[in-house]
Amino acid sequence: MIIMNFERIKLIVGDNGSRFPYCTTLFIEDDVTVVVDPGAGERQMRALKQNSPVDVVINTHYHFDHIYLNYLFDEAEIWINTEEANCFRDKWEIARRLGMYEVYGPAWVEQWIERVADPRTPLSPYSPMNRHEWWLSTSRVDREYGPGEVLDFGRTRAEVIGAPGHTRGFCYLYFPEQGVVYAPDVDLTPFGPWYGGSDGSIDLFLASARRLIDLEARHFITGHEKGVLTREEFVPRLEKYLDVIDQRDERILQMIREPATVEQVTREGPIYGKKYLVDPWIYMWAYLMVEKHLERLVMTGRAMKAGDKYIAK
Repeated sequence: MIIMNFERIKLIVGDNGSRFPYCTTLFIEDDVTVVVDPGAGERQMRALKQNSPVDVVINTHYHFDHIYLNYLFDEAEIWINTEEANCFRDKWEIARRLGMYEVYGPAWVEQWIERVADPRTPLSPYSPMNRHEWWLSTSRVDREYGPGEVLDFGRTRAEVIGAPGHTRGFCYLYFPEQGVVYAPDVDLTPFGPWYGGSDGSIDLFLASARRLIDLEARHFITGHEKGVLTREEFVPRLEKYLDVIDQRDERILQMIREPATVEQVTREGPIYGKKYLVDPWIYMWAYLMVEKHLERLVMTGRAMKAGDKYIAK
């Protein structure tokens, strides 16, 4: 469903209101026809392909909800940022960045690669961990792009804004002539910022998100749920969204009044609810986010570490 046009830039709302594991997709009709982050849903992407030949598919980063329908566009070029291009050449790189290697080790990674290679693998309960599209949609990359580059599609130009934090290679696409920026995972959802992979960073997320305000954009497009916001709507909501990070700090600080390990804190569910931790990927992301917050509390002098346990000061 196309909800709004900005000249030649069209928004396609993802299934279930663009909630994870779907996202809002951009469709650019110009001399070069472009799909950005084809995660809106299979029905919509198949219809788009049928109605309009697509020259280029651009992924803002390697996460499943933004790349999983790449494989449908078999005649288009696949572009991704240089930092993460190796994810499309070596599935071990996905495992290293998402956190599988760090949390579960190399044998688990080998098993995961075998699982996604097989379309008959049962799905996991809350995450896209075992989806076969991982295998299909990370099979090739035709071009890499980098921060500061201007992507020219004819009458539409997109400036690539490097925005590490959500992932190391995460990028915004800024369309200066239209006064529009696509900031896919600065999504302003109640859940708050996500930096759960091994390549995620709280401090970098904060810095990158606040860079958005410096752009001369009149409209901000999020990849999930919120969709299009004016500058007057976006700026105050951004600070509220980033405040979730401090709220997580406080919640975790309360949990380490007595010494506790990362695992013990994670099992209490300060990031995701406890029921979701049965999914190995949800647990993995929760573990890594808790660990990042604990290290942040130590760095700011609010907690200390003794052995493998943390305790509030």
